[in-house]
Amino acid sequence: MQTVHKERKMPRYVEIADLLQEEIENGKYGVNAKMCSESELCRRFRVNRYMLRQSLELLQNMGLIRSHQGKGYYVCEKPLDIRYTITPAMRFSDVMRKLGCTPSARLLRQEKAQPPEHVARALQMDTGEQAYRLEILRYADGIPLTWNVTWLPEAFVPGLPAHLEQEPFQSLYATLESVYRMQLTRIWSTFQAVYPSAQEAGVLHISPNTNLLHIESVMRDEEMRLVEFTSAKYRGDLCQVSIHF
Repeated sequence: MQTVHKERKMPRYVEIADLLQEEIENGKYGVNAKMCSESELCRRFRVNRYMLRQSLELLQNMGLIRSHQGKGYYVCEKPLDIRYTITPAMRFSDVMRKLGCTPSARLLRQEKAQPPEHVARALQMDTGEQAYRLEILRYADGIPLTWNVTWLPEAFVPGLPAHLEQEPFQSLYATLESVYRMQLTRIWSTFQAVYPSAQEAGVLHISPNTNLLHIESVMRDEEMRLVEFTSAKYRGDLCQVSIHF
């Protein structure tokens, strides 16, 4: 039986998927190579087909393998290899286009609320002041790449939800520029490696054991107002981030 090392308390099918992912990334299976059959993998891990197929489905959702009916599973090329550079004025859409990728975004949720203390402090908001909270999933070539939670003080972007709902959502910065005449500049960012929550793993199509790069940033406009706080979580399996200030 193959030993599966436990770094976190994960379901067995996730542990198996993680080990197979490691083998793929280490070159045990080349691109377009046929993987071992379901029967062989079931014997190797001593699990039933139902559990094994959960592992293989997770790898398919991550874009690592593909299934051919009646033939088995084959290793895919890496769907993305993003070299993402953060600059004071960078925009996700512009960076993706320069890399030859097609950017897109989906607004998952929006609400008006009082921000948590660390966000209010970062934006220098008064006690009780409210802000718009946006959950945005960003894609490159149709593949989910980053999960963003963004806060914008209501006082600076009045009526924002109505503008975001007028047409299919594409870019928050395009709305800020066209409606509010804002050009934002990054003034600071912090970086941390984290594991995804169950919700983040599901939305980003990754294993719960996949590292994310968590970047928190504050942006200001030309009037030096602190307009945006964003918590962005980038897929560590597809993206490398560098800083250029």
